Amino acid sequence: MMEQLTFSSFDKTLDATFANLPFEQSLFFGAWNAEYLYNKYANHLLELDNEEGYEVLTEVLAYLWDAVDKTADVAEEEVDEQIARLHEIDIDELDQDEARGAGVVKLMECLESSLVYIEEKNYEFIKACAYIPIDVADVIMTNELGLDTNDPNKHIQHPLMKAEFDAELKMMDYLKSHDVVSSKDRHLFR
Repeated sequence: MMEQLTFSSFDKTLDATFANLPFEQSLFFGAWNAEYLYNKYANHLLELDNEEGYEVLTEVLAYLWDAVDKTADVAEEEVDEQIARLHEIDIDELDQDEARGAGVVKLMECLESSLVYIEEKNYEFIKACAYIPIDVADVIMTNELGLDTNDPNKHIQHPLMKAEFDAELKMMDYLKSHDVVSSKDRHLFR
């Protein structure tokens, strides 16, 4: 019988998985999480008439997928340019206490963590990407559903959290059993 999921057990699973996965699979996981957040929240920038910010998110995400597919220049200068573009997005109008605003900011964090991973090759940056969608779920549970989330394990079985953990755990198992992944796999499990 599998032990009950806690944040501590999830963290151990992340360490065990990403400490041993090749670069490409780990980068895929970061891009996969960014893709999920992009599909759910990037349009919020268009709602705020921030077409330039939306375009940057779209292009940086495309760059990440190109890196996964080994068609992008992953030289440090190019990666740094992508990070600098993210930093230029105006986030002043985003309400980070609601899901859409938090989702855009967390998408930016996920993209940046994945880009830094390209340079540093430190799986801690990909591990951070695993928690980013969970952070958005926490905003929804706290601010939109009115749940007390001070004890992070209290609501870990809530359908919103459970769905995210299940998708990520399935993807980690998939990455461990597939030597080759590409952008074609970006919608698996979500």
